[in-house]
Amino acid sequence: MVNAIVWSEIAPSLDARLLAAYAEELDIDRVDLPFEAAYTAGLAHARYRRAGGARERTLPDFLIGAHASHGGHRLLTRDPSRYGGYFPSVELLSPETFP
Repeated sequence: MVNAIVWSEIAPSLDARLLAAYAEELDIDRVDLPFEAAYTAGLAHARYRRAGGARERTLPDFLIGAHASHGGHRLLTRDPSRYGGYFPSVELLSPETFP
């Protein structure tokens, strides 16, 4: 599944029709981000900023992590350290953990 935030991050790489076709071919559901997950993301992002986190790691990453956490979803990422500390319950799939 993907939410609108993930969709927007993929958008620069693919034509809209091609992106939709890939999602359909791969049976990827498009789901809304729950407000509860958005709240959790805001709290996690605030903790990150208070701890001195740089602005390069922006709020969308926290929204994606919180959505996975609230929905009990696994998260595919190339940067597992970005999510693990803030969303420890999320199963992360990455090149390091899922060859």
